[in-house]
Amino acid sequence: MNENKHLENSTGVPWPTSDQRMPVPDTSMLPGSEQSPPAAVGMLKNAVHGAHQTIDRLAVGAEPAVRRLGDGVAAAADALNIKTGQLRETRDAWAESARTTVRNHPLASMAAALALGLVMARLARGRR
Repeated sequence: MNENKHLENSTGVPWPTSDQRMPVPDTSMLPGSEQSPPAAVGMLKNAVHGAHQTIDRLAVGAEPAVRRLGDGVAAAADALNIKTGQLRETRDAWAESARTTVRNHPLASMAAALALGLVMARLARGRR
């Protein structure tokens, strides 16, 4: 009775073998198919095409803003590099000036350092 519903598995494995044929899915989308694609496939293609067009429009519209932003960032980086160079030169000039002063007036420099240390110690004690 149930012979038509169940295929006899001669190999003893629980999965289908090449002897047991499975139904082939719809081949309407394969190249050379004589059948026309279902309406859902056409709607999906239209939706995908519309999404591609929208993304392309957004990319074209965003390009000038992105370019302006990049130019602004490049200008800011250049200005920052120039200012950094100026600050380095100022730092080096102050350091050289301090070295020259200490070399020319060692006792006065020691007295100034001692006085500054005492002032800082009093300020630190006053905060406690």
